Parts: sequence; C-alpha cells; structure tokens
Amino acid sequence: MTRTEMPLLAAIVDVLRRHLPQAELSRFAPEARLNEDLALDSIMLLQLFVHLELEHGLAVPEDAVVGDDLQRVEDLVVLLQRWQEELAS
Repeated sequence: MTRTEMPLLAAIVDVLRRHLPQAELSRFAPEARLNEDLALDSIMLLQLFVHLELEHGLAVPEDAVVGDDLQRVEDLVVLLQRWQEELAS
C-alpha cells in the first residue's frame, strides 16, 4: 500500500469495526477477499460505501459500484482512490 492508500484502508476498517460488526475483521488485510474472507455480502458492501461517504467524505458514485469488479480490499482501495482523483480533477 502506498502512503495515499493508507488513509483509505484506515477508513474502511473504521467503518467495518463501527457499523458492520458481523464482518470477519480478524482476516482483514489488503489481500483479503471481501466476500469469502470478510463475509461481506452485497448489502453490507453498500452499507460500507454509505458510511465511507457520510463519515469520511469519500464520494462514491452510485453507478460505479455496479460495473466494477470488487474482489479484495485492495481493489476497493484502488477504486476509492481513483474516484477521489476523478472528483478532484
């Protein structure tokens, strides 16, 4: 993870700890699979996006989630970083 990706990773783990306690946080790592390792289903993933936006100011376009292949935590971090860069330009 790069220095710019670390705050995104911290925001994800913060939301999971506070709002999605059923997630398997003991297996949390950048390479952890969202569904198989962390036990996040599609509804939980949407909840994660909502809390990231409301509490951490990370804009998450609604239509972007549908088209992207999110398998691992690192995929989510890269996607969030790309969205923030696109919004900043």
